[in-house]
Amino acid sequence: MPREVNNTQPYLDKAVKLVPTEIVGAYLVLVGVVGGSVSTTAAPTDQLTKVLVCVIFVVLLAAVPLYQIFVSKVTNKVQIVITTIAFALWVYNLGGPFSVLGIYEPKIAAALLTLWSFVIPLVVKPSTESS
Repeated sequence: MPREVNNTQPYLDKAVKLVPTEIVGAYLVLVGVVGGSVSTTAAPTDQLTKVLVCVIFVVLLAAVPLYQIFVSKVTNKVQIVITTIAFALWVYNLGGPFSVLGIYEPKIAAALLTLWSFVIPLVVKPSTESS
């Protein structure tokens, strides 16, 4: 499925295309492999796991735009930025490095992700460059 947002797509199609599902999935698998909890209630306790959870997040955050451009063939710069932010919000909702850093608030995470996922498909417009 092409990931570029276009004028003919209904709201739900846009909503799906603005979630970096493959990268979120990769995050969940990698954090599970290194022994970090994907539960929002438990941050890793040993130092190595804490570092690895943070490194995985940073590497995958940097990978989101690359994946969008080179694999999903997205050219809409706004869509690439929005999808990258969406990844950070999904990980924040899971806790992850934010729990490690002590800046995770479950109620704020849930509210941010819900509002972002609801509103963003309404405001992201197709790129004028795309066909």
